[in-house]
Amino acid sequence: MSDALQPLQAILGRKKPARGVAARDFKQPRRFGAARLAELQLALNNLLPALERKVSESAGLAAGLTLAGLGEADADALFAANEPLCVQRFRCQKAPAWLVWTPAAAVETVEAILGARSVPTGAAARALSPTEVRIANQLLAEIVRAVTGVLGLATADFVMVQVASELGSWREAGADAEAHRFEVRLALDLGGHASTLRIYLPGVEGEKELVEPALGELPAHLEQVEVELSACLPGCEISLDQLLALEEGDVIPLDARLGDPTTLCVEGLTLARARLGSHRGRLAVRIERLSVQPETASASRA
Repeated sequence: MSDALQPLQAILGRKKPARGVAARDFKQPRRFGAARLAELQLALNNLLPALERKVSESAGLAAGLTLAGLGEADADALFAANEPLCVQRFRCQKAPAWLVWTPAAAVETVEAILGARSVPTGAAARALSPTEVRIANQLLAEIVRAVTGVLGLATADFVMVQVASELGSWREAGADAEAHRFEVRLALDLGGHASTLRIYLPGVEGEKELVEPALGELPAHLEQVEVELSACLPGCEISLDQLLALEEGDVIPLDARLGDPTTLCVEGLTLARARLGSHRGRLAVRIERLSVQPETASASRA
């Protein structure tokens, strides 16, 4: 937009243009701004003390839970290629969701829950036994239900997955499926064994719709300023020889009828969407929606 149009746009109620553009990797999804993330962070932090006590009681070990971070991810890039995996698959708002746990850390933690006297730190990953799978699934489901409950999401069908072929896909949600997932990272310390849980959820509400502030009164010194208001109508096609033969008084029919949509413009800015009509025998327009935008389309003007 030119410098000449900026004052007019401000008068018509638009916000001031940004002073700069932040660097952005568009390969990474982003639907959550700083304000919304702060709101979610507060809600989850308030949850954790009660969840710590619940996990401690069910596991029989001192538990510590802290929020390690929030983010966004693409569901096609969540899982490491190496097996065995340690992933809890579940349904969230009827769409696939996952909790990812480092296999070696899962082994250490589950062995501690089972009462192993000496659990080596940094042991190699291995597949969990059927009993260990049940314990891990119960522990993780308790954490996920608490987290999703705060976020207002419904969950079901918790299953522990250790092979990639059982992970499922975000596409299972149907025609409206999305790969976007909201990520909640929790630092878990259970019986002195620290690990990170990464929960990937669909259906978390992003930015709330912004409401434009009401316009203040127009300054008195601008009240009598006149501007040109134009209605943009569809054009027509004529041959070059017809164009050269035009004379004063000729009539050029346009491809516009009563009821057709049109655009109202002020000094190159789109002010409103309207429809053609008549009023007391004169051509007129009825405004349907106000919207101040830079005018880019070329059209004939009436």
